[in-house]
Amino acid sequence: MTETFVAALARHARERPGAPALVDDSGRLTWGDVAAWVEAAAGWLVARGLARGAVVLGWLPNRVEWYLLRLACERAGLLWLPVPATQGLRELGSIAARVRPALLVTPTRHRGRDFAAEADTLCCETGLAPLRVSVAEDRLLALDGPPTPADRATRPDEGAHVLTTTGSEGIPKLSLYTLEAAAERGRAQVDLLAMTPADVVVALSHGTGPGKTPWLAAPIAGATVVAVPVFHPARAVEVAARERATIVCGTPAQLAMLLPYLASVELPHLRVWYTAGSVLTAGLAEELEARTRGVVLSVYGATDFGGWAAPDLGDPPAVRHRTVGRPRSGTEFRIVDAEGRPVLPGQLGEICGRGPCCVAGYYGEPELTRQRWAHGWFRTGDVGRFDERGNLVIAGRVRDLIIRGGDNVSPEEVEALLRTHPAVAAVAVVGLPDPVLGERVCACLVTRPGPPPTLESLREHLRAAGLAHYKFPERLVTLDSLPTVGEKIDRRAVAACAALAARADGDPACCT
Repeated sequence: MTETFVAALARHARERPGAPALVDDSGRLTWGDVAAWVEAAAGWLVARGLARGAVVLGWLPNRVEWYLLRLACERAGLLWLPVPATQGLRELGSIAARVRPALLVTPTRHRGRDFAAEADTLCCETGLAPLRVSVAEDRLLALDGPPTPADRATRPDEGAHVLTTTGSEGIPKLSLYTLEAAAERGRAQVDLLAMTPADVVVALSHGTGPGKTPWLAAPIAGATVVAVPVFHPARAVEVAARERATIVCGTPAQLAMLLPYLASVELPHLRVWYTAGSVLTAGLAEELEARTRGVVLSVYGATDFGGWAAPDLGDPPAVRHRTVGRPRSGTEFRIVDAEGRPVLPGQLGEICGRGPCCVAGYYGEPELTRQRWAHGWFRTGDVGRFDERGNLVIAGRVRDLIIRGGDNVSPEEVEALLRTHPAVAAVAVVGLPDPVLGERVCACLVTRPGPPPTLESLREHLRAAGLAHYKFPERLVTLDSLPTVGEKIDRRAVAACAALAARADGDPACCT
């Protein structure tokens, strides 16, 4: 069994009690501080009568309490369910109604929102009456209880946490992870990143995707975690410079937003840009490495799956920038067609996977678990292929594929090339209905200052890049911004905007 997080915490507190562990805007905690806080909080939770396995729902920003509470839950044998403060009351209500939390932890206020009042509304609308804890904006939460029996801690085979999806397919899914699966993932990430107690890990966001590394790997290695409560690119690079960051964890979108501000700071200690959550363009990876000493690692692994793939730090740029590397932690992948049959080597298909880091299922939804885990393999809904060296290449989502006259068009492939056009600031490619071809390709752009690009100039740009002509956009829509869900582009909303624009132009295919 891989060392648990609570056991690792005890080791660091014993061997390095004065070493830095957690940092945010409000203060700093050593490993000794963290161990004392977790033990006192676990005693408080148990003393409040929370039964073993009860759900603690934390609706919190990216600050030290988020990391402390999940350790306290493990010490107290409770199930930790974190929901980022960026999620709305609608999403939280859906989650709370299904898990019926025994404890709800929220900020009093954050970014001008009255979370205490919203939590009151939540409890009223759902009929729930959980124990409530509020986290003040200007001071560390204090929970002080009696000693907790050693055997109260979560066992390896028990559920440790539930992670939520962003809800882009409707209501958020709730993925249950055992402590053993989480600890195995943490240890593997430590090995992948060659993480040591000397590392300083800056978390641009918390919870899933690249945010897993700060709370899974860092406590195993004993590295310092610096939490950025509110992401702003200028502020984030200042924090990374001040704290002498060695690893920065963020989504591709967040890393892209950092680029313009890197010229104003020096990051001499940075060695890894760690990213996940969507396809990272090779151009962005090349720019990050050209401007800093950090190596870019783009990894793959869906929240409701748990298995993952990643390149090695020493892999050549062609592997790190254009693939997500090889399966990790015993994860197995296979690529299948719409009927579930393996495709030929090198062909695109849906990615299916299994392995020891995978989820135990969807919390409280056995039927959904059975549907997604057909014959022991999880159908990820992602499209990909293996290259000739066995590295996984991600092409997008099954539901996002544009089928134009029988040919499959990956929106992510077209988007990656369009982002290199000098007039394009952001782009999403979607399909529009067509009575003859089935779908046509539409590029929805946010443009940079200056003359806007024309459809023909975009097509010429793609032609020069060697893209097949059937993948060229046939319609261009300009937007002020791209709608998002969480930190990802909301493709349904983009497609609705594109259809509205087409109807306004009198396109007969979009007027039904």
